[in-house]
Formats: sequence, structure tokens, C-alpha cells
Amino acid sequence: MNANDSLSTQHDDLQILSRGVGLPGRVAVSFTMAGGLLLGGVLVALETLAGRLSGHGIFMTASGLFVVGALLGLVHGVTLGFLGRPHDQPRREAVWALGRATLYSIPAAAIAWLLTVWVALTMIAKMTGQLGAQVLVGLAWIAAAAVIGWAVMSGLRAIRVAYQRWPDPVLGTALVAGSFAALLVAFLADRPELWLLRFRVTEVGAVLLAVFATIWVVGPAVTVALRLVRDLPGRDRTSSASITDLGFGLLVGMVAGLLALPFTPASVVPGTVGGALVSLAQVLVDETLLRLFLMTSVAWVVLRRWQGARKEEVAVAAVAAVAVVQVLLYLPGVVAAGFPTALAATAFTGAAILVPAILFGVVFWARGFTAALVAHGTAAMALLLLV
Repeated sequence: MNANDSLSTQHDDLQILSRGVGLPGRVAVSFTMAGGLLLGGVLVALETLAGRLSGHGIFMTASGLFVVGALLGLVHGVTLGFLGRPHDQPRREAVWALGRATLYSIPAAAIAWLLTVWVALTMIAKMTGQLGAQVLVGLAWIAAAAVIGWAVMSGLRAIRVAYQRWPDPVLGTALVAGSFAALLVAFLADRPELWLLRFRVTEVGAVLLAVFATIWVVGPAVTVALRLVRDLPGRDRTSSASITDLGFGLLVGMVAGLLALPFTPASVVPGTVGGALVSLAQVLVDETLLRLFLMTSVAWVVLRRWQGARKEEVAVAAVAAVAVVQVLLYLPGVVAAGFPTALAATAFTGAAILVPAILFGVVFWARGFTAALVAHGTAAMALLLLV
């Protein structure tokens, strides 16, 4: 690089710095603040008001959840800020803006933490009845609402731009919306227990968790999957399925259900309409995150790292990796089911989890996402009807 090129690069860097953080930076900073406020402040306040969370240790609980929410908000804010950068903004300029925004997020997070603590103390202020505390809590709620509103407005602007960059916006929207509905059904039917805190969320908390999971997990996963899946060898796995594809998925699903039937006790199969809806919701989430996202990502990495790999080898590696992950995810549930012997638990894990995961992976690779979804749904419904 000669002296003129070096001076030109330095001049460009100074121009970039002078433009501030822009929309990408605003998304990163606002998401950092809003993520901490929602998880550490709003959620804790609602849980204490509902009597689901004790007021003892509320400061540590709110602070711990704030850190988790702020970090998640920063990660997803940076991701959305980059994907939702204006069309006329170069990538290099967006990276500069996000780097500065990350530094700005530190003092912004400190302010948000103070608001979080006061919002979390809503129940305490109500019980004490002190006017000063109630006024401070009210002001904290107003400020928190303003920050969350800022994050929503900035996020929506970035989402509109990022949406235009999606390879398949219709499918992506359908998957994200469907996954949100599935998570909402699952969380309302069996309200989750927050890790490390040992308390179950209320119905409002379940709705908030479904929103968080959709924004922080499903949305980015679908975005990445739709970008990577087109680079895989073979057919387009997100295109419309033919009658043959659907028939193949239906057949494989029936086989998977029948193979699992002898090893599946009635105690692990829901026997109500609500239970069936939860099972179908789990099917959609599994296929979106495990097959479309994780299997696509593994195959893409293998293709890039394993020079000269044949498509059959890539398929085997991706199917096997995702099958192992699915077994690990379901293993705590198997342990909690209370099988009489270790052999019974092992047989159930192999026949009802491992083998179907391999079969659904093969269907996804050979026939596409819709056929894998049909196969998994058919297997779940077969067990519900036959057990």
C-alpha cells in the first residue's frame, strides 16, 4: 500500500467516525437496555406481583437477569443492526458504527440497570406504601417504557430493511410466526421454570418468554438458515413440496411412529387435545431449529472445512450431528419420565428419539423441509392415536 492509499483509508475512517452510530448503533444500544429491562425488571416485577417470586433476594435476582437480558439484547441488537443497516451504508461503515455502539452500551446499560432495580422493586414499594418509593418506581416504569419503545421503533426500522434482504421473506415470516405460536402454546400449557432461579413463570411470563425466544433464537436461526440452505448441494430444500415429497414424509412418519410404539409407555404420551397441540407445536420448533437451522449449518461448515467432501458424506455428518444434539436435548425429559429400568429408558431413547431424528434428517436432506415436517408430525400423531 502506498502513501496515497494509506491517507485515503485514514480519511475514509475519519469520515465514518464522524457519522456516529446511525441506525445499526441505535438498535444495538436500545436492545441492550431493553433486553436487561424486560428480563431483569419487568419480568421480575410481574412475577413478584403475581406471588410467584419472593421479595427476598430480589436485588440479586433482578441484577442477574438484567445481565443475561442485556447480553442477549446486545448480541441480537448487533446482529439485527448489521442485517438491517440502510441499503446505502457499506458493510465497513456499519461495522464501525456497531463497534462504537458496543462501547456506548456500557454506560447505557448502567442507566438501564438502575431503572431495572427500581422496576423490580414494584412489589416492595406497594407493600411499604411509602409515597417517595412509589413515585420513584412510577418514574422508573415510565422511563423503562420509553426505552423499550425506542428499542421497538429502532428494531422495526431495521427489521423492515433486513426483511427486504431475506432470500425467502414469505417462508421466513411464516416460520417465525408459526414458531412463535408454537412456543406460546407450549409455554402456556406447561409454564417453564427459569434456570437457576427455581420458579415457574406466570401466564404473562410465559408470553414474554415466547416473545424473547422468537426474537432472540428463532428469528436469527431462520435468517441464517435461509441464507445457508441455498449453498447446500442437491435440491432446494425450502421450495414447495410435491405430492411425492409429502407422501414420502407421510410414509417415513408412519414407520417412525410404529418403530417407537413398542418402547413408548402411555405415561410419556399426552392423552388430551391440548397435549396433542403441544406435541405439534414441539414438532414445528424442532424441525425449524434442528433440521432447517442446525442441520443446514453443520452441512455448510463441513462443505467449507472438508475440502472435496462428497454430498453423501456431508449428509451423513449433518444427520448424525443433529441426531446426537436431539438426544441430548431430550435426555433430561427421559430421566424425569421415571422409567423402571435403565434398559427401558435406553430403548425408548433409541427407538423414540434417536432413530426418528435420523429418519427426519434423511427426509430433510432428500425431500426438503416440508416433507420432514410432515414426517415428524405424522410420527407424533401416530403415537398419540396408538398408545
